[in-house]
Formats: sequence, C-alpha cells, structure tokens
Amino acid sequence: MKVGIIGAGFTGLSAAKKLADAGVEVTIFERDSKPGGLAIGFKEPNWKWSIEAHYHHWFTGDSHVKNLGEEIGHKIVYVRPKTSTLKDGEILQLDSPFSLLKFKKLPVLERFRTGVVLAYLKITPFWRPLEKITSKKFIRKYMGNTSWKVIWEPLFLSKFGKYAESIPASWFWARIKTRSIYLGYPKGGYQSYVDSFVKFLKKTGKVKFVYNAKVETIDKGGKGIIIKTKTGEFNFEKVICTLPFAVFAKICCGLPSGYKRKLLGFESIGAVNLVLSLKKQFLTDNTYWLNVNDKMPFLIIAEHTNFMDKKYYSGERLVYVGNYLEHTHKYFKFSENELLTEFIPYLKKINPDFRKSWVKKAYLFKAYYAQPIIPLRYSKIMPSFKTPIEGVYLANLQQTNPYDRGTEYAVANGEKVAKLVIGE
Repeated sequence: MKVGIIGAGFTGLSAAKKLADAGVEVTIFERDSKPGGLAIGFKEPNWKWSIEAHYHHWFTGDSHVKNLGEEIGHKIVYVRPKTSTLKDGEILQLDSPFSLLKFKKLPVLERFRTGVVLAYLKITPFWRPLEKITSKKFIRKYMGNTSWKVIWEPLFLSKFGKYAESIPASWFWARIKTRSIYLGYPKGGYQSYVDSFVKFLKKTGKVKFVYNAKVETIDKGGKGIIIKTKTGEFNFEKVICTLPFAVFAKICCGLPSGYKRKLLGFESIGAVNLVLSLKKQFLTDNTYWLNVNDKMPFLIIAEHTNFMDKKYYSGERLVYVGNYLEHTHKYFKFSENELLTEFIPYLKKINPDFRKSWVKKAYLFKAYYAQPIIPLRYSKIMPSFKTPIEGVYLANLQQTNPYDRGTEYAVANGEKVAKLVIGE
C-alpha cells in the first residue's frame, strides 16, 4: 500500500512512522523547506541550539513525545522554570500552591477557593460534564468572581478575543490537568528533535519527503487518490491530510456540501510572535513565562534563556513576545521593526531599564491557524478522521479534544489515524 501524507508536522511524521512500521510506503508533502510544522525552528550560525518560531515546551506527563524521543534516540531535558503573572504593574510568581497562597491580588478566601478547584481539576478524570458549560461560568461559580477578573479573564480575552466567554470548561480542565511544574525541552531544540525523527524515518526505507510542495488539490481518480502540486500529480491508495479544516475544505475535491460547510464553520485564530535577541536579560527575576494580565498589546512574554541556558545561544538573551489574534488583525501586516516599535513602550513598563539598543535582532513569525476555537459539546460534533471521500483521512490539531493543541497530541493523533488507515 502507498499512502500520501500532507504536512510534515508532528501529526504527519508520527503517522508516517506507524505506517512504515507496518510496511507501508509513505510520501510526505510539505509546503515549507523543512519539516516541523508549528514547531519549526531556526538557528543562527553562532548558536549551538535552534529555537522555535512559536514557543514550545513539554510537560512531564507528555508520554507520547517522551516515548518517541527514546525510540529515535533524542534526549529531552527537564527543568523547573519560573512562571509569573503581571498584574497592576507587578510581576508576581504564580506557578504552585504555595505561590497562589501568597498571591496578594486575590482575597485570602478566593486564593483558597481557587487552589481547591485547581486541585480538583488536577485529579478528576471526568471532563465530559464540563464541556456543557463555559469556563467563565465554571470559574466564577467555583473560584469566585475576583479570581475570574484578576487571573483568568485577562488570559481568556488575550488568547481568544471575542470567543473568550464561550470556551468550554472542558478546555480549561485539560489545561490544568496536563500542566506540570517541571517542563521539558528537546536537546538542541525542537528542530533538532524533528531532524532526528526524519533521519529515523528515512532509515526505514519506507518514507520519502517532498519539500516546497504546496498541495493544490486532493482528488479521487481512477488510480486512487491524486495529490496535485505545482510540480506534478501523485497517485496513492490512501491520503492523510494534516492541514486545518478550512484549508482541507478548499483543496479536497468532491466533498459533500453539508460536510464542507461543517468544516468551514469551525473557527480558528492565528498567532503573531516577535522573537527578540537581546544583549541583556529582560525578566531579571529569572521568570521564564510571564502571563500579561495588564492591558498590553501582547499576551505573554517568554524569556527562553531563563528556561534553557544562554550558553547554547552564544550568550544572547532570547525573548518571545507572543499574541493570539484574529486573521484580520493589523499585526499580521506589520514587519518585525514595526511591531517592535509598537511594543517598546509596553516593554519599558515591564522593565524600565529596557532600551531599543538592547535588541541585537528581531524575528517575526506568523501563523494563521494556531489556536482552534472549541465550542460547547465539541465531542459530539468534532469531525472524525474518516472523511466522506473514501481513502481520504483528516487529522489535525482541531481534533485533540478535550486537550488543547500541542505536539504531544499531534503525535497521538498521528498514531491513531495511521492505525485506522492500516486497519482498513
């Protein structure tokens, strides 16, 4: 059997591995010049490690990527970084039960209530009842209105915008359930991990890669399923597409109109990440992840070199200034210099010593389908891996419910859809 896979992200690569293990011949088509998907990385010549275009880390419970790392022979480093929250101009650590009890922006009673509910979400496996109610309603009812206003509402608004009040509590459960104090990061960066994975796949002799190959159409023909790119047409018995619903709906021919409307009805927002290489440390209290709960034009600041040692990056301080935004937002049209100019006054509010002269280089990365918007009762309406076109399968980060998108769940989905393809 010959299978074509569209997308060389973690879903596509993991599906390819499972298929290759079963003796299936696989060809992976990737529109970029290298694999990785949203975890794609970049590296300056003087750096020992690469860094991601969009910030990533793993949790200790992410078993799929951990097991995969062991199989492909790539080490994952686990450390205990510091997570904080910016509120009313103050940076306050907020990443453990003890730091929550000390979080002075909440009344003592609501600190206790918030801690109890978080502990409950951490241990309960029952998420399905939570997909019937919104996160806002759940948090306000059980943690208190002040907890919602001070800690959670700013994050939901920054991450989901106009959808903030409609996100199900099951999504919130999954975010709390999976989090860990220790975080993992692949030695050498995610691109290095992906490169190890690709090398492993090529050694099987069953997996081929076609880069710079944007797929224009998927169509059913007399010889099976046809994938068409600018450079030609390729025939397969089965095809797995890992692209977002909206993109798949546009390139797959012959989809029933009702199914196509369903796919296009699911919303997704984009991400704009400004990565700064600085001469000096920005978050001088050694915070790695800063949730920005004050009114600023970005959601988070992640100082990567407060997580991984700056020695891997020639002593440079690498800082993400991240945003989730609707596709029509003006920042999608900005250059790195324009966005840096926009952000500088706010960066100075966080660190008054900060100057533009600190910036050695700015990098800007944009992704239009970075964060799926999950509606209530999503498990009952989420499209399955099988599509109405026989032999065509769809597996992407909009199908990780109840968990949020991430490489851990991309690997899991890749393995699941491959089993389905093999089984049929």
